[in-house]
Amino acid sequence: MTDEHTPLPALLRRLPLAGLYPAEYRAAHGEEINAVLADAVQHAGPRTALREWAALAAHAVRLRTRLSSSDPAGRILAGAAPSLLAGGAALSLLHLLFGALPAGPDAHWAMGAAQSAPWVLALLCVALGRWAPARALLLLAALFQPVTDFTGNPELPGLWALTAVLVLIAPPDAVDLSRRGRSWAIGSAAAVALPLSGLTLLWLDTRPEDYPHLVFPPLQQALLDLSPAWPALVLSLAHLLRLARPNTDPLHAGGIALAVLPWTLTIAPPLHSSTATDPLDLLRNTGLALAVLATATTIGLVRRHPRRTRPSAPDAPRASGPTA
Repeated sequence: MTDEHTPLPALLRRLPLAGLYPAEYRAAHGEEINAVLADAVQHAGPRTALREWAALAAHAVRLRTRLSSSDPAGRILAGAAPSLLAGGAALSLLHLLFGALPAGPDAHWAMGAAQSAPWVLALLCVALGRWAPARALLLLAALFQPVTDFTGNPELPGLWALTAVLVLIAPPDAVDLSRRGRSWAIGSAAAVALPLSGLTLLWLDTRPEDYPHLVFPPLQQALLDLSPAWPALVLSLAHLLRLARPNTDPLHAGGIALAVLPWTLTIAPPLHSSTATDPLDLLRNTGLALAVLATATTIGLVRRHPRRTRPSAPDAPRASGPTA
Protein backbone atom coordinates (compact mmCIF):
# COMPACT_ATOMS: atom_id res chain seq x y z
CA MET A 1 0.00 0.00 0.00
CA THR A 2 1.27 3.45 -0.87
CA ASP A 3 2.20 5.63 2.07
CA GLU A 4 -0.29 8.46 2.29
CA HIS A 5 2.59 10.84 3.00
CA THR A 6 4.49 9.91 -0.18
CA PRO A 7 5.31 13.13 -2.10
CA LEU A 8 3.37 13.59 -5.31
CA PRO A 9 6.46 13.58 -7.61
CA ALA A 10 7.53 10.21 -6.19
CA LEU A 11 4.00 8.87 -6.59
CA LEU A 12 3.85 10.03 -10.21
CA ARG A 13 7.09 8.18 -10.99
CA ARG A 14 5.38 4.96 -9.88
CA LEU A 15 2.39 5.36 -12.16
CA PRO A 16 2.48 3.17 -15.30
CA LEU A 17 3.05 6.00 -17.75
CA ALA A 18 4.86 3.85 -20.29
CA GLY A 19 1.84 1.55 -20.48
CA LEU A 20 -0.19 4.35 -22.05
CA TYR A 21 2.06 4.40 -25.13
CA PRO A 22 1.53 2.09 -28.12
CA ALA A 23 3.41 -1.20 -27.85
CA GLU A 24 5.83 -0.45 -30.70
CA TYR A 25 6.68 2.98 -29.35
CA ARG A 26 7.03 1.59 -25.82
CA ALA A 27 9.41 -1.12 -27.00
CA ALA A 28 11.59 1.41 -28.80
CA HIS A 29 11.51 4.26 -26.27
CA GLY A 30 10.44 2.71 -22.96
CA GLU A 31 13.61 3.59 -21.07
CA GLU A 32 13.63 7.07 -22.55
CA ILE A 33 10.04 7.66 -21.40
CA ASN A 34 10.86 6.70 -17.82
CA ALA A 35 14.05 8.79 -17.88
CA VAL A 36 12.21 11.86 -19.16
CA LEU A 37 9.53 11.51 -16.49
CA ALA A 38 12.07 11.01 -13.72
CA ASP A 39 14.05 14.05 -14.83
CA ALA A 40 10.91 16.21 -15.16
CA VAL A 41 9.60 15.51 -11.65
CA GLN A 42 12.85 15.01 -9.74
CA HIS A 43 13.16 18.53 -8.36
CA ALA A 44 9.69 19.79 -9.27
CA GLY A 45 6.95 20.87 -6.95
CA PRO A 46 3.61 19.00 -6.89
CA ARG A 47 1.92 21.31 -9.43
CA THR A 48 4.80 21.22 -11.90
CA ALA A 49 5.22 17.46 -11.50
CA LEU A 50 1.54 16.85 -12.16
CA ARG A 51 1.63 19.13 -15.22
CA GLU A 52 4.68 17.31 -16.64
CA TRP A 53 3.11 13.90 -16.06
CA ALA A 54 -0.15 15.04 -17.67
CA ALA A 55 1.75 16.36 -20.70
CA LEU A 56 3.52 13.02 -21.20
CA ALA A 57 0.27 11.11 -20.67
CA ALA A 58 -1.48 13.31 -23.23
CA HIS A 59 1.35 12.67 -25.68
CA ALA A 60 0.90 8.94 -25.15
CA VAL A 61 -2.83 9.13 -25.77
CA ARG A 62 -2.31 11.17 -28.93
CA LEU A 63 0.14 8.56 -30.24
CA ARG A 64 -2.27 5.75 -29.40
CA THR A 65 -5.21 7.50 -31.06
CA ARG A 66 -3.10 8.68 -34.04
CA LEU A 67 -3.70 12.35 -33.25
CA SER A 68 -0.07 13.37 -32.81
CA SER A 69 1.65 16.08 -34.81
CA SER A 70 3.12 13.41 -37.10
CA ASP A 71 -0.26 11.91 -37.98
CA PRO A 72 -2.52 13.32 -40.73
CA ALA A 73 -5.52 13.69 -38.40
CA GLY A 74 -3.37 15.50 -35.84
CA ARG A 75 -2.02 17.90 -38.45
CA ILE A 76 -5.54 18.66 -39.68
CA LEU A 77 -6.74 19.38 -36.13
CA ALA A 78 -3.66 21.52 -35.44
CA GLY A 79 -4.49 23.60 -38.50
CA ALA A 80 -8.14 23.80 -37.50
CA ALA A 81 -7.61 24.73 -33.84
CA PRO A 82 -6.80 28.47 -34.23
CA SER A 83 -9.62 28.98 -36.73
CA LEU A 84 -12.10 27.05 -34.59
CA LEU A 85 -11.08 29.18 -31.62
CA ALA A 86 -11.32 32.38 -33.67
CA GLY A 87 -14.79 31.46 -34.92
CA GLY A 88 -15.97 30.51 -31.44
CA ALA A 89 -14.65 33.75 -29.97
CA ALA A 90 -16.33 35.80 -32.70
CA LEU A 91 -19.64 34.06 -32.09
CA SER A 92 -19.19 34.61 -28.35
CA LEU A 93 -18.77 38.33 -28.91
CA LEU A 94 -21.98 38.38 -30.94
CA HIS A 95 -23.84 36.53 -28.20
CA LEU A 96 -22.62 38.98 -25.58
CA LEU A 97 -23.55 41.96 -27.72
CA PHE A 98 -26.94 40.74 -28.89
CA GLY A 99 -27.80 39.58 -25.40
CA ALA A 100 -27.15 43.02 -23.92
CA LEU A 101 -29.11 44.97 -26.55
CA PRO A 102 -31.70 46.31 -26.49
CA ALA A 103 -33.25 45.00 -23.28
CA GLY A 104 -30.00 44.91 -21.34
CA PRO A 105 -28.34 42.02 -19.50
CA ASP A 106 -30.63 39.62 -17.66
CA ALA A 107 -30.33 36.19 -16.03
CA HIS A 108 -30.33 34.43 -19.40
CA TRP A 109 -27.63 36.77 -20.69
CA ALA A 110 -25.51 36.15 -17.58
CA MET A 111 -25.73 32.40 -18.11
CA GLY A 112 -24.78 32.76 -21.75
CA ALA A 113 -21.95 35.14 -20.82
CA ALA A 114 -20.49 32.53 -18.49
CA GLN A 115 -20.41 30.15 -21.43
CA SER A 116 -19.18 32.70 -23.99
CA ALA A 117 -16.58 34.67 -22.03
CA PRO A 118 -14.00 31.83 -21.85
CA TRP A 119 -13.82 31.81 -25.65
CA VAL A 120 -13.02 35.51 -25.81
CA LEU A 121 -10.44 35.17 -23.04
CA ALA A 122 -8.92 32.16 -24.79
CA LEU A 123 -8.48 34.21 -27.96
CA LEU A 124 -6.71 36.88 -25.92
CA CYS A 125 -4.38 34.18 -24.57
CA VAL A 126 -3.61 33.10 -28.14
CA ALA A 127 -2.85 36.72 -29.02
CA LEU A 128 -0.19 36.58 -26.29
CA GLY A 129 1.14 33.24 -27.55
CA ARG A 130 -0.18 31.31 -24.53
CA TRP A 131 -1.80 28.12 -25.79
CA ALA A 132 -1.99 26.20 -22.49
CA PRO A 133 -4.19 28.83 -20.73
CA ALA A 134 -6.34 29.06 -23.86
CA ARG A 135 -6.96 25.30 -23.76
CA ALA A 136 -7.76 25.47 -20.04
CA LEU A 137 -10.39 28.15 -20.70
CA LEU A 138 -11.97 26.09 -23.47
CA LEU A 139 -12.08 23.10 -21.14
CA LEU A 140 -13.94 25.29 -18.68
CA ALA A 141 -16.36 26.38 -21.41
CA ALA A 142 -16.99 22.77 -22.44
CA LEU A 143 -17.62 21.69 -18.85
CA PHE A 144 -20.04 24.57 -18.39
CA GLN A 145 -22.23 23.31 -21.25
CA PRO A 146 -24.17 20.82 -19.05
CA VAL A 147 -24.91 23.65 -16.60
CA THR A 148 -26.61 25.74 -19.27
CA ASP A 149 -28.50 22.67 -20.48
CA PHE A 150 -29.68 21.95 -16.93
CA THR A 151 -30.88 25.50 -16.36
CA GLY A 152 -32.87 25.43 -19.57
CA ASN A 153 -30.82 28.23 -21.21
CA PRO A 154 -28.56 26.39 -23.65
CA GLU A 155 -26.90 28.31 -26.47
CA LEU A 156 -25.97 26.30 -29.55
CA PRO A 157 -26.30 23.04 -27.58
CA GLY A 158 -23.65 20.53 -28.50
CA LEU A 159 -21.88 22.80 -30.99
CA TRP A 160 -19.93 24.64 -28.29
CA ALA A 161 -18.79 21.42 -26.65
CA LEU A 162 -17.86 19.73 -29.94
CA THR A 163 -15.86 22.73 -31.13
CA ALA A 164 -14.03 22.97 -27.81
CA VAL A 165 -13.17 19.26 -27.88
CA LEU A 166 -11.74 19.54 -31.39
CA VAL A 167 -9.46 22.35 -30.21
CA LEU A 168 -8.47 20.49 -27.04
CA ILE A 169 -7.42 17.28 -28.78
CA ALA A 170 -5.26 19.09 -31.36
CA PRO A 171 -1.54 18.39 -30.77
CA PRO A 172 -0.18 21.56 -29.11
CA ASP A 173 3.28 21.22 -30.64
CA ALA A 174 1.82 21.56 -34.16
CA VAL A 175 -0.47 24.57 -33.57
CA ASP A 176 0.84 27.67 -35.33
CA LEU A 177 1.47 30.26 -32.60
CA SER A 178 3.95 32.30 -34.61
CA ARG A 179 3.29 36.00 -34.99
CA ARG A 180 1.76 35.33 -38.38
CA GLY A 181 -0.42 32.53 -37.01
CA ARG A 182 -1.66 34.66 -34.12
CA SER A 183 -2.41 37.52 -36.50
CA TRP A 184 -4.48 35.17 -38.68
CA ALA A 185 -6.52 34.06 -35.68
CA ILE A 186 -7.17 37.59 -34.41
CA GLY A 187 -7.89 38.89 -37.91
CA SER A 188 -10.33 36.06 -38.66
CA ALA A 189 -12.24 36.67 -35.43
CA ALA A 190 -12.45 40.40 -36.08
CA ALA A 191 -13.49 39.91 -39.71
CA VAL A 192 -16.32 37.64 -38.61
CA ALA A 193 -17.53 39.61 -35.59
CA LEU A 194 -17.36 43.23 -36.69
CA PRO A 195 -19.66 43.16 -39.75
CA LEU A 196 -22.19 40.92 -38.02
CA SER A 197 -22.13 43.19 -34.99
CA GLY A 198 -23.27 46.00 -37.26
CA LEU A 199 -26.55 44.14 -37.70
CA THR A 200 -27.38 44.99 -34.08
CA LEU A 201 -28.49 48.39 -35.41
CA LEU A 202 -31.57 46.66 -36.80
CA TRP A 203 -32.69 45.69 -33.29
CA LEU A 204 -31.75 48.67 -31.15
CA ASP A 205 -35.40 49.64 -30.62
CA THR A 206 -36.85 46.14 -30.53
CA ARG A 207 -37.41 43.76 -27.64
CA PRO A 208 -36.58 40.04 -28.01
CA GLU A 209 -40.23 38.95 -27.82
CA ASP A 210 -40.94 41.03 -30.94
CA TYR A 211 -38.22 39.44 -33.11
CA PRO A 212 -40.45 36.81 -34.79
CA HIS A 213 -42.93 39.46 -35.87
CA LEU A 214 -40.48 41.88 -37.49
CA VAL A 215 -40.74 42.57 -41.21
CA PHE A 216 -37.68 44.13 -42.84
CA PRO A 217 -37.25 45.73 -46.27
CA PRO A 218 -36.08 43.24 -48.92
CA LEU A 219 -32.46 44.41 -48.90
CA GLN A 220 -32.14 44.14 -45.11
CA GLN A 221 -33.87 40.76 -45.13
CA ALA A 222 -31.48 39.53 -47.81
CA LEU A 223 -28.51 40.62 -45.67
CA LEU A 224 -29.94 38.74 -42.71
CA ASP A 225 -30.57 35.60 -44.74
CA LEU A 226 -27.01 35.64 -46.08
CA SER A 227 -25.32 36.61 -42.81
CA PRO A 228 -24.75 33.01 -41.61
CA ALA A 229 -22.57 32.49 -44.69
CA TRP A 230 -20.31 35.43 -43.86
CA PRO A 231 -18.13 33.52 -41.32
CA ALA A 232 -17.79 30.69 -43.82
CA LEU A 233 -16.65 33.20 -46.43
CA VAL A 234 -14.05 34.72 -44.08
CA LEU A 235 -12.61 31.36 -43.03
CA SER A 236 -12.70 30.07 -46.61
CA LEU A 237 -10.63 33.08 -47.66
CA ALA A 238 -8.15 32.28 -44.89
CA HIS A 239 -8.10 28.68 -46.14
CA LEU A 240 -7.43 29.91 -49.69
CA LEU A 241 -4.56 32.16 -48.66
CA ARG A 242 -2.92 29.45 -46.59
CA LEU A 243 -3.41 26.74 -49.20
CA ALA A 244 -1.95 28.91 -51.95
CA ARG A 245 1.35 29.35 -50.09
CA PRO A 246 3.85 26.77 -51.40
CA ASN A 247 5.48 26.20 -48.00
CA THR A 248 2.21 25.59 -46.13
CA ASP A 249 1.33 22.08 -45.00
CA PRO A 250 -1.81 21.27 -47.05
CA LEU A 251 -3.22 19.34 -44.10
CA HIS A 252 -2.94 22.45 -41.93
CA ALA A 253 -4.79 24.39 -44.61
CA GLY A 254 -7.35 21.61 -44.72
CA GLY A 255 -7.88 22.16 -41.01
CA ILE A 256 -9.03 25.70 -41.72
CA ALA A 257 -11.55 24.22 -44.14
CA LEU A 258 -12.76 21.98 -41.31
CA ALA A 259 -13.36 25.09 -39.19
CA VAL A 260 -15.86 26.33 -41.78
CA LEU A 261 -18.29 23.46 -41.25
CA PRO A 262 -19.73 24.43 -37.80
CA TRP A 263 -21.02 27.66 -39.32
CA THR A 264 -23.47 25.71 -41.46
CA LEU A 265 -25.54 25.11 -38.30
CA THR A 266 -26.02 28.73 -37.21
CA ILE A 267 -28.89 30.98 -38.20
CA ALA A 268 -29.25 34.70 -38.72
CA PRO A 269 -28.93 37.10 -35.77
CA PRO A 270 -30.36 37.84 -33.30
CA LEU A 271 -31.63 34.26 -32.98
CA HIS A 272 -28.26 32.68 -33.70
CA SER A 273 -27.96 31.40 -30.14
CA SER A 274 -29.79 28.33 -31.45
CA THR A 275 -28.91 25.94 -34.22
CA ALA A 276 -30.86 25.90 -37.45
CA THR A 277 -33.82 23.53 -37.40
CA ASP A 278 -35.68 24.60 -40.51
CA PRO A 279 -34.63 22.34 -43.43
CA LEU A 280 -34.52 25.29 -45.80
CA ASP A 281 -32.19 27.21 -43.47
CA LEU A 282 -29.92 24.20 -43.13
CA LEU A 283 -29.91 23.58 -46.88
CA ARG A 284 -29.18 27.23 -47.66
CA ASN A 285 -26.43 27.55 -45.06
CA THR A 286 -24.80 24.27 -46.03
CA GLY A 287 -25.00 25.02 -49.74
CA LEU A 288 -23.52 28.50 -49.39
CA ALA A 289 -20.74 27.38 -47.04
CA LEU A 290 -19.73 24.38 -49.15
CA ALA A 291 -19.90 26.38 -52.38
CA VAL A 292 -17.62 29.08 -50.98
CA LEU A 293 -15.29 26.47 -49.50
CA ALA A 294 -15.11 24.48 -52.74
CA THR A 295 -14.35 27.64 -54.73
CA ALA A 296 -11.62 28.69 -52.32
CA THR A 297 -10.09 25.21 -52.35
CA THR A 298 -10.05 25.07 -56.14
CA ILE A 299 -8.43 28.49 -56.47
CA GLY A 300 -5.91 27.64 -53.75
CA LEU A 301 -4.91 24.37 -55.41
CA VAL A 302 -4.52 26.08 -58.79
CA ARG A 303 -2.31 28.77 -57.29
CA ARG A 304 -0.34 26.20 -55.32
CA HIS A 305 0.34 24.07 -58.40
CA PRO A 306 0.49 26.50 -61.32
CA ARG A 307 0.34 25.09 -64.80
CA ARG A 308 3.83 24.27 -65.96
CA THR A 309 4.97 26.25 -68.94
CA ARG A 310 5.97 24.41 -72.07
CA PRO A 311 9.71 23.60 -71.94
CA SER A 312 11.82 25.80 -74.14
CA ALA A 313 13.65 24.37 -77.12
CA PRO A 314 17.04 22.86 -76.24
CA ASP A 315 20.11 24.86 -77.02
CA ALA A 316 21.86 24.08 -80.26
CA PRO A 317 24.67 21.55 -79.74
CA ARG A 318 28.08 23.08 -79.41
CA ALA A 319 30.96 21.95 -81.53
CA SER A 320 33.18 19.56 -79.67
CA GLY A 321 36.84 20.20 -79.48
CA PRO A 322 39.70 20.82 -77.15
CA THR A 323 39.14 23.44 -74.48
CA ALA A 324 41.55 26.03 -73.41
